[in-house]
Formats: sequence, C-alpha cells, structure tokens
Amino acid sequence: MIFDIDSHFEPGEDWLDPYPELSSRLPTLNPAITAIDGIAGNLLRDVPEADQPTVEELTPPGLLTLFAQEKEGEAERRAEFEGHNQFEVANAAARVEWLDSQGIDVQNVICLSGMAYRIALEDRDPPLLREAIRACNGWLADNCDAAAGRLLPVTTLDCSDLDWAIEELTRMRARNSRIFLIPGYPVNGIPPCHPQWDRLWSTATDLGMAPMLHVGFERSAFDPGWANLGTDVDQLRQFASSHLHVGAQTLLSAFVFNGVFERHPTLTLLLAELGVGWLPWFHRQIDGRIVPTSELFLGKWKYPLKPSEYLTRNVRGTPLSWATDQPVSRVIEELPDEMIVFSSDFPHFEGYTDPMGYYREALKDLSETRRQRFYGGEMADVFARMGDPIT
Repeated sequence: MIFDIDSHFEPGEDWLDPYPELSSRLPTLNPAITAIDGIAGNLLRDVPEADQPTVEELTPPGLLTLFAQEKEGEAERRAEFEGHNQFEVANAAARVEWLDSQGIDVQNVICLSGMAYRIALEDRDPPLLREAIRACNGWLADNCDAAAGRLLPVTTLDCSDLDWAIEELTRMRARNSRIFLIPGYPVNGIPPCHPQWDRLWSTATDLGMAPMLHVGFERSAFDPGWANLGTDVDQLRQFASSHLHVGAQTLLSAFVFNGVFERHPTLTLLLAELGVGWLPWFHRQIDGRIVPTSELFLGKWKYPLKPSEYLTRNVRGTPLSWATDQPVSRVIEELPDEMIVFSSDFPHFEGYTDPMGYYREALKDLSETRRQRFYGGEMADVFARMGDPIT
C-alpha cells in the first residue's frame, strides 16, 4: 500500500457556500497575512508601527502568485507554480484520477480554511472559531466521502477546550479520519506534554488515530530583538524560514522527557512540512542528555527506554522537496528504518506534482524493503499497533 500522509484541499472561501449563516458571522481574512502568521509568526510585533514595512512589501511574490496576483516583474516566474494551485476547487473525482496516475492507494487530505480564522477569533470569540473548525471538518469529510475510502479527512482541532476536542475527534473518526492536527505550543498555559492532555492522547490511541504537527501549528517564538535585522524584507523572510523546525524539536523533547511516549506507547506523532533533514542530528544528540555528566545538571533519567528509542518508536516525519532534506536517501539511511514516511503535499508548491516519479529516482539506491517501508508499510504498522489497521 502507498499511503500519503499529507495533501490538501484549500478552496479559499468556497467551502463556506453550504454554510451561509456561519459565513455571515465570520470576519474577512487576508489569506497572505494568515499564511505568514501561521508559517513564521509576526516577527515585527514589537517594532514601532511607523518603522514596519507595509503589508504589500512584506507579502512575498510567491504568495501573491498563489493567490492569482503578481508583483511587477514577477510574471515570468509564474511557470514555477504550474500545477500548484493551492486554491483549486475541491474535486474528489479529479483527485482520485491523480492518485491513480501516481499509483497512490490512500491519501490524507488537510483543509486549513476553518482554522484560518484562529488569527481573528481565538482571543475574541473561541466558540465561533470552534464552529468554523467543526463546519470545515464536516465539509472536508463530505468531499472525501465521494472517493470511497481513497481520501481520508485530516481533523483540525481547537485544543483550548479539550472536552470539545475529544468530542470532535470522536465525531471525525466516524467520518473516516485517521490523522488529526495538534498545536506544538502551550494552550491556556498548559503544554501538550502535561498529564492534563493525556485524555486526548488516550482517546486518539483508542480511536486508532495519529496526531500530526504541521507547519503553521508549531508557533516558534522569536526574541523581539531579531526584528532589528533592518528593513530588507527578503532578509526578514529568509531568517524566519530558518526556524521552521524549532517548534518541532521543542515538542519532541517535551514528549520524550515528560513521559508522554512512555504513558502512551502506541501514540505516533507525525511531522509534516517541517522538514526532516535535522532529524538525524536530533536523534543522535538526544541521548547525550542522559549520560552521567548530563545527569549532574539535568537530574536522573527515569524511563526504561533511551530518548532516541522513544523517537524511533513514536515519531514519524515526512520530507520536503527543499534543500534542507536533500539528498533524502541519506536522511533515510541515517535514521532507523521506521522514521521517514511518504507524503506528496499535493498541490502545495513545496510538494510534488509527480511525487512517485521524484522518489523513484531519489530512492533508487535504497533496498526495495526500505522503499516499501517508506511508501506505506510503516504507516500500516502505526495503525495496526493501535488495534485499528488501515484496510
């Protein structure tokens, strides 16, 4: 089985058409600002407003191109985005046709359009935010239903109310969801590694579902001083992009050192669109925190497995096409067989229009057994370990 853990339907505001009453109560969003906030946060939040670049200057040409706009002089670059229309109409039949052309059996599909209202509503009107998320989850499940099990809706949650999150997770499992998005930061002052979150992780494993940390949900923190890099917005963007994996490292450390993976041995945390090129280094160095010298400063390690063994058992990541993950075959070889898994990220621009063609070449020197573990064998085992296999 070829099992794609990360793809997208991002239809802009079209998803709200079946929900006119809800639509009338939701604020208008700027999709570029929403994307920037989710990916890099507001690096300029403490810079005086008079000293900040304008929104137009801050919006990179790539985002404008994806939103069918262009900056002067950028028209010739449009070809770079051919096939990567992130706001195409959600069409299950067309997506299944694409899956068949690639030889992909099952694809998990994310829609972030409901969660996009977080920036406007999470502090002002959390119940309305949850209503939008629930409606979007339902819209996504309805669209995936038409694919007869080939498309699985990825559940989005608002974890500021864990009772609601558990109820929504249970509802969406009944809609054929197997993966759900989680925040990589404390919510209401309580981090996801705290025992107060255990009931969510227990529900997930009982339901046979895997949590996913996806770009936009890790919320890396920046010291305000980093904003004083100057007025070159390209430098600001490039600096912000270098921090995309920091939140993932924090969450992994928190889950390992606070015993989440010990308390929930069948829980598997997925990493998507955060890169995996840093993961071999992280896997190598994490055991250094429990050697005798480290224990003089950090205290006694109290769990039966080594930190790296928890990562091997409980963490799976998927590569990007970006330079940080290249060559991908080397990243895979430097880690245990289980840890790197397949996704297309289709149709996002950092993903692939021809993922199987790309990986056929990129992984040609790996053994057939290891390639099959990457394409779907390991994810099949992830769900089987929870007692609810993918069929």
